[in-house]
Amino acid sequence: MISKKIYVLQLKRKEDLGFNLENVSTFINRCMKRSIICTPDLVLSGPVFDDLDRVADFSKVALERYLEITKEKTLVTSLIEKENGLFYDNIKVIKDSQIIYSQKKTQLFPLNGESEYISPGKVEDILFFDLEGIKCAAINCFELRFIKLWEKIKGAEIIFVLAQWDKERKHHFETLTQALAVANQAFVVASDCANMGASKASSIITPFGKVIKDGKKGVVHMEAKLKEIKEVRNFIHIGLEDQ
Repeated sequence: MISKKIYVLQLKRKEDLGFNLENVSTFINRCMKRSIICTPDLVLSGPVFDDLDRVADFSKVALERYLEITKEKTLVTSLIEKENGLFYDNIKVIKDSQIIYSQKKTQLFPLNGESEYISPGKVEDILFFDLEGIKCAAINCFELRFIKLWEKIKGAEIIFVLAQWDKERKHHFETLTQALAVANQAFVVASDCANMGASKASSIITPFGKVIKDGKKGVVHMEAKLKEIKEVRNFIHIGLEDQ
């Protein structure tokens, strides 16, 4: 595969779950066939913890919609799900109308009391997933700060970062996502929301560290030239040249 069209959605979320789902669905429908679409973390609900049962029920509705509209596309998103009485922030990768990968958030954000409401997943369950021969991995928001996870997903060719990142720490998000791309010699696809107080720092970063962003338009997109991955890995040897 020579290249892949990638879209990063930077959506301004509202309180109405149905409205947000329609917004995301409309965006997906406008994207090219065979493309990859990445949304912010919890794009439908945001980190709202006072009505998790309702949000988890709506997640089932949203998944049904996503399965309908991703027949020739790939969606990387996250939503709240309830399992065995516990709530999780789950990344979902939906390709050609099938859920091909799920991943629970493992590192919960301490400043908003997330751990009082959301249960953590297991680090050992963070795995690679395949998108048409492309080795991929995903990181959920606060997990970006944990270098042990960078090591765990080393070798991925595209790394998706789904976030709800505060604007006061925007520089942290930009620095960490760029460093992740350079350190792992991979494309990093980073999506943040556009709500007031958010960093609005969505971007696509190449394995050479070049940053493509345009927070004003609400979407970042590029034709990712996958040969850049082998170019940098064969040029600067850090143990990934044979992967």
